[in-house]
Amino acid sequence: MCRFVCYQGQPILPQRLVFETEYSLVHQSRHAQQRSEPVNGDGFGLGWYPVHSDPEPGMFKSIEPAWNNENLLSISSKIQTSLFFAHVRDASPDLPVTRTNCHPFRWGNFMWMHNGWLEDFYLMKQTIAGALSQKAYLTIQGNTDSEYAFALFLDEIQFRQDASQEQMNQALFEVISKICWYRIKLGIESNAQMNFAVSNGKTTTVTRFSSLVKEKPASLFYFQGKILGSSKRTWFSPPDISKNSTSNQSNLPTIIASEPLSSCPDCWKKMERNTYISVSAEQTMTIAPIPIIDA
Repeated sequence: MCRFVCYQGQPILPQRLVFETEYSLVHQSRHAQQRSEPVNGDGFGLGWYPVHSDPEPGMFKSIEPAWNNENLLSISSKIQTSLFFAHVRDASPDLPVTRTNCHPFRWGNFMWMHNGWLEDFYLMKQTIAGALSQKAYLTIQGNTDSEYAFALFLDEIQFRQDASQEQMNQALFEVISKICWYRIKLGIESNAQMNFAVSNGKTTTVTRFSSLVKEKPASLFYFQGKILGSSKRTWFSPPDISKNSTSNQSNLPTIIASEPLSSCPDCWKKMERNTYISVSAEQTMTIAPIPIIDA
């Protein structure tokens, strides 16, 4: 399984979460704690939305391990952004380590990444490809299950870059439902782990899903609170929820990550299985079960 981080909030340097926290994403690339294999060294990716008026995200990806790339440190310490995705990859069996297979993926103003694995993907790859429009199929540059799922999403959203948060979420649920239906139809009995993350630059939605009841989904946590730090150290503080607090909780940044970025016990909340978390442009969080739609 891979590891990823999503951030949405006030402008920040990605370096603070990618490098400077107690259990940063780069730390997790070598010492992941929420999975049996601790190393995620098959490349990385950083995608961010500019703070100026450009709706399309910037992207930097490499097949080098995240801990060994000086450019990642340089870029993440110089670019401020209000919304970014970062991902360290552990390649699925039989899938090559190439830059085109590194996450996040993008089309227009959409950005997508995946932590999980559609086991026996080779058995359903042709079925998914046959279900795609030509436009969606031509967006695929690599050969990962993750990018094929993104192509399904683009078809479901009909490539509408002005789609609402509700429309994006509905399209994401349709993707999960279709993948489950294809696997049933093809007689695939193995597990499909679908921790998908998608953003249009204004809103973000992330799922935690496993198709088999007996199997746990890949881990997923969220934090909404204060990000503090100085002298190249970043730490977190949960929001003040006391009755006397006058702070505006809606302005607090949101982080969604495969693993907690710190050991603060009150900061990180674990997502339940087969649920999603959606963050609006106003930083309002919605957490609910994923509705599986009959195909």
